[in-house]
Amino acid sequence: MKTIWKPSLLALLSLVVPAGESLAGTADFTVQYQNYNAAGPNDDIVEAGIQLRNNTAASIPLSSVVVRYWFTNNGRTPSPACWWWKTADCAGITLTSGSVSATGADQYVEVRFTSAAGSLAPGETSVPIDLGITFGASVNETDDYSYGNQTSFANWSKITVHDAGSAPLSGLRGGTPPSASGGGDGGGGDGGGTVSAEFFDDFSYTSTADAGFQSWWQLRNYAGGPGVSGAQWLPSNASLVNDGTTSNRLLRLRGSTNGTASGTTQVEVLSKAQKFRYGTYASRFRFNDATLSGPRLFGDKYVETFFTITPYSSPNYSEQDYEYLPNGGWGQGNTSTMFLTSWDRNKGSRSNQVSASHAGWHTLVLHVSPSGIVYYIDGVQRASHGPEYAPTIGQYIAYQLWFIELDTSNNTSRTYYEDADWVYFAKDVLLSPNQVEAKVSGFRSAAVTRKDTVP
Repeated sequence: MKTIWKPSLLALLSLVVPAGESLAGTADFTVQYQNYNAAGPNDDIVEAGIQLRNNTAASIPLSSVVVRYWFTNNGRTPSPACWWWKTADCAGITLTSGSVSATGADQYVEVRFTSAAGSLAPGETSVPIDLGITFGASVNETDDYSYGNQTSFANWSKITVHDAGSAPLSGLRGGTPPSASGGGDGGGGDGGGTVSAEFFDDFSYTSTADAGFQSWWQLRNYAGGPGVSGAQWLPSNASLVNDGTTSNRLLRLRGSTNGTASGTTQVEVLSKAQKFRYGTYASRFRFNDATLSGPRLFGDKYVETFFTITPYSSPNYSEQDYEYLPNGGWGQGNTSTMFLTSWDRNKGSRSNQVSASHAGWHTLVLHVSPSGIVYYIDGVQRASHGPEYAPTIGQYIAYQLWFIELDTSNNTSRTYYEDADWVYFAKDVLLSPNQVEAKVSGFRSAAVTRKDTVP
């Protein structure tokens, strides 16, 4: 069988190599496989029909797992596409690719499911997924770990099922993955799982006047965008506070307004170093819907944000944003919305929105690599943007709180705020949210409050 793909079904390729351990049984799923292109093992295309069977007694959301097809790229650049017969526009599926060092595989394509894919009932078999991988030139498929020449669906252990967010060879839920040939978890992709350079700040300072804080961070005091024209950017709007009754310290950013531009203050904390490019960025961050003081007015549209950026004036400008709008805005009415946005000077921007309250603590993990940008919130992937948004130079790490517009009908003073518990960066390595949490836990257990080995 040879499927003709519609151009609209092509999925963008992005490199994502997350990590973690299995959340359930290693035989929860059986993969059934048919080689739709068995007659052409030496042409320029892999075309694999894949079905999943739920072997458990419980319904399983497909968004909680991923499917991995393992192959050797033969020095070519693979481009995957999909046709999922259940949703002809592939709305329930996204594709990504990563590098691996394993027997019969130096790369894998990962099939991910969105919430639109639904759940697989006990004993149920999914409709077929047609996974296509094109190479632009002839390759030898027979040395690929996942390759088989069966022309009808049959059980096949060499295409595997894993927990969503797991490392390439970890989190097994079905099948037998290839054996790692390079040690570790097989997680390649711009450095694999070995961290050779990292940046960590626990924000354990007495105040922003501490020499340690001032050696790593700068507080904005000049006018200009973003935000309400005429508003002030005040260094005093950043402070270090206790986390409730504990001794744990937090970086707190505040923004205030009385409904007038002249009575509005905003805040920015920016790393002094512009040296962060590819790798894993992360922060434990508390978004707030409620005010620190005064009334919450939905006419105040403001942004709580953790982001990376190069100077906007740079011809190499890039930016990756977690921007939370508690009171809505940017076309969302009064609905609390998280915007996940990637920017490039020449390519413009791409944004995904999550319309829901994000009040409370969250772990934000951002993967930045030559193959694209991936945004996680609390271990769940929320957005993936293509390689055209990958930064070409080093970036800053930053936090802001600023106003889009004001409720000018009320002159009562009100203060909005956000808190950061810690920030972390691993150079040239894509770590899972679980791995990031383990890193931070290790620092804290060893009483390491600051570390910077990033050149």
